[in-house]
Amino acid sequence: MKIFQKTSPKIATLILVLFLMPIRSFSQEKRIKPPKRESNIASVDQFVDNTFNLYHKVFVYDSLTQAGVEVPAEIEDELMERAEKDIDSLWDIFPEVLDDMANGRANLMKKGKATANLNKSKKVLRYCLTMVKTYFVGTEEENPSK
Repeated sequence: MKIFQKTSPKIATLILVLFLMPIRSFSQEKRIKPPKRESNIASVDQFVDNTFNLYHKVFVYDSLTQAGVEVPAEIEDELMERAEKDIDSLWDIFPEVLDDMANGRANLMKKGKATANLNKSKKVLRYCLTMVKTYFVGTEEENPSK
């Protein structure tokens, strides 16, 4: 019985560390890293690069806002202009991506890598869309229009 009495504070501390620390560490959004290898399909690689450029801008803005830093209006306007240019370039490249993936002469391995890279960029675009909706459009709780 004396063994349990001596170790119970140690066990309680260990349980707190094991169960409460991961909750705190998992609450932060981790940055999605760009693909390590290119697919060697030019339009797909350019689309993925432009997607991650846009993601970098949105992620930095989101990180600053969550940290409580007030972003000046001039920087915010510049960020929006660059983001619009990135989105326009995505729309310009997208038809070429579809054509190269559907009718291109690339081998199966290149198309497989391109598909994996496009799936990663899809996650990035989903994150960007969510953050843009949250910060610039607002949520229903913030807009009491109903």
